[in-house]
Amino acid sequence: MGRASTLSLHKRSQIKALSTTGYTMKQIANIFERSRKAIMNLLHHQEEYGTKKSSEKPSKLNSREKKEILRTASNNTISITEIRRTCGIDASETTLWIMLNNKPNMVRLRIKRNFAGGSVMVWGAFNAIGLVDLTKMKSTDYQDVSGHYLVPYL
Repeated sequence: MGRASTLSLHKRSQIKALSTTGYTMKQIANIFERSRKAIMNLLHHQEEYGTKKSSEKPSKLNSREKKEILRTASNNTISITEIRRTCGIDASETTLWIMLNNKPNMVRLRIKRNFAGGSVMVWGAFNAIGLVDLTKMKSTDYQDVSGHYLVPYL
């Protein structure tokens, strides 16, 4: 069941007048077609009536910062961390992603790495004299070692 709208200022003053003239809560509720609880809340808590505190969490970004983020993100293909750094914003990267994803005309492309980065190889050897230490090497180093030092002995 939904929540009814708050009573208007005119109806509030009428309810107060009826209450002071001696009407019961039930009679007032029947006249205005509201629950007795609503009438009772109005009469007992007149100062706080209709001033419910907001239940949602306040935004980490204000409107000026949001506009600056949108301006920066729309002109460049820079990462979220770089947007945070250039705008000087103290919000998390997730907050920026959520804000940018909520804008339908803003399409962000994720930066992709070509060729999936470099691979790491480990090289080690043993012979009659002893062992050679394990070392990390790139693919170019491995090609150089295998081409110049191993192939002549195979």
